[in-house]
Amino acid sequence: PFWMCSQNRAVCSLSASRLQTSYGRWYSLIMLQTRRLLAFSSRVHTYTLLLYIFFFLVYLLGSFFSVTEDFVELLQFFLYLISWTSLLFGVWILVFSCIVWAGDRVFPLSPVLLTIARMMCILALGFVVALLETLFEKGLVVS
Repeated sequence: PFWMCSQNRAVCSLSASRLQTSYGRWYSLIMLQTRRLLAFSSRVHTYTLLLYIFFFLVYLLGSFFSVTEDFVELLQFFLYLISWTSLLFGVWILVFSCIVWAGDRVFPLSPVLLTIARMMCILALGFVVALLETLFEKGLVVS
């Protein structure tokens, strides 16, 4: 206790140089930082999904209004770019989750499941865009 140290200052010192640091503490600090990085990366991946949904909605609303071909091509380019960026970033998060799992021995289930769900959402919306584009370009053929 502190009151015993204050009575006998020669025996009990509270200096920072005498604090013992263990390897386990350093290891847990690294794992804490990697888990924070994983959580931040998962949040950024959510923002890329929201950005994709925004361009998807603009693409859908473009069919109700008169827009130029250049605008539609630009929207398709952005949808293509953001979808590939989000999918590759999702793969990076999954690989990084496996690295965290190997180092920490605790599987990060929530980031992995949410990343897979976001990637499936991007794939489903990309399929809808491809379907709509085929419908707009070639029409509906009933044989």
